[in-house]
Amino acid sequence: MNLGRVANINIFRKVRQLETLVKPGSLLQACRCNPTYFPKSTSSLANLNRCITPNANNYLKCRILSKLPAQSTVSVTQTRAASTQGDHVRLWLIERMVSASFLSLIPAALLFESKFIDIILASAIVMHTHWGLEAIILDYCRPIVVGTIVPKVAFLLLNLLSAATLAGLLVLIYNGPGITKVIKHGWAIGKNREKSN
Repeated sequence: MNLGRVANINIFRKVRQLETLVKPGSLLQACRCNPTYFPKSTSSLANLNRCITPNANNYLKCRILSKLPAQSTVSVTQTRAASTQGDHVRLWLIERMVSASFLSLIPAALLFESKFIDIILASAIVMHTHWGLEAIILDYCRPIVVGTIVPKVAFLLLNLLSAATLAGLLVLIYNGPGITKVIKHGWAIGKNREKSN
């Protein structure tokens, strides 16, 4: 299974090397080919045999070029991270905005202690950790390495963990003291011990 993918990558590299022959300044120019034979929108080797004009100086090069295949096709498997679906730039910007929002959100939550700010803080924390853990899963649970089942299970567990974390934080906000009061009570534990000594 992995050998087939490696073979596809090697074939892709070889085709890319052959396609460099089509570019101006390469071996085709040494053969004094007419560049009007090649359409500008394509980089295939389909019209290569038309322009081979051997001469005494570069007979060997032109003979090699005439033996090249007229058409080559390669199938390349795309991974989830390199897919063309979705707007990755917009998602990256949203991730950076959520990360930068912690600079003002955490001090505001500690100063004002409101349920509204706690809800925003809880959702930002869950989004931030979800995206970070998703990046870890993408890096270490690649289907080419661990198979196709392990990444699916890991993403399912991640979604369940994120939903449970958000639900727990919302229960803490609505039925308990709130996130910021719990943090302040945690800080006060150390201060109470120092006062009793």
